Amino acid sequence: MGWEVVVSSKGQVTLPKDMREALDLRPGDQVVYSIIDGEVVLTPKNVDFNDLAGLLGKPPKGRATLEEIDETVSKAAGHNVVDTDDDQADAAA
Repeated sequence: MGWEVVVSSKGQVTLPKDMREALDLRPGDQVVYSIIDGEVVLTPKNVDFNDLAGLLGKPPKGRATLEEIDETVSKAAGHNVVDTDDDQADAAA
């Protein structure tokens, strides 16, 4: 599925409503733009970490701060796109 948007004179784009709904994006949510092989990949950062609490058990180095968690998520955003095989990449195009 693809969407065509126009870049404003200020370099801004508006995400189409159906795209926001497909990604479950709400006002105030953050997204990460990554450039992978010359293509822009948009990754939502709208995971509620409270929903994940305790999922992996106790951390080996103790509790992480919110800043450490945010930094880790920012570094990992878009990483899963790089690791996809060709069949999945073709399906996303």
